[in-house]
Amino acid sequence: MIRASKGPGGSRRNGGRGNVIYNESFSGNRQSYVQGTAAPDDFWSERSQEENHRSNSDIRLAARRSRAQSMQMNLRYVMFLASLVALMTISLIGYIKLKADISGTNKEISALETQLAEIRASNNEVYNEITGNIDLEQVRRIAIDEFGMHYADQDQIVFYSAAKGDQVRQVGEVEQ
Repeated sequence: MIRASKGPGGSRRNGGRGNVIYNESFSGNRQSYVQGTAAPDDFWSERSQEENHRSNSDIRLAARRSRAQSMQMNLRYVMFLASLVALMTISLIGYIKLKADISGTNKEISALETQLAEIRASNNEVYNEITGNIDLEQVRRIAIDEFGMHYADQDQIVFYSAAKGDQVRQVGEVEQ
């Protein structure tokens, strides 16, 4: 069974707790519920307007300080982000310059390789022209007739065997 009763001084203005509802269960325990406010009695006591104004100004001042502090933290954060952006921009500009230098160097290398290939082709043409114009029979004839050269006889040929490797060093005169 549920019964409602008005508590003593049920008005909010004079510190009452409002209406109280009692619930009687089958076991006979009486439980009470408080309707209305559960604020302490001194909460509704009359305070002067000066105290209310002072507490409101304290709240405003604390809010202003909190805003200023959050703005200051935001300013630090913005400065940190700005420095990171500046650092990234400088790094990016350096990277782009480095890539441009590498590209320029590669173009220069390519031009030099082309020039080298042209010079080698020119040298090969000149070498082939020179070697093509040499008549070995004429060289032999000039060497024998004009310079008095002659072929070595069999007894002038000396054979040496090398014990180590394929190099022979002459340390003295060869007997004739």
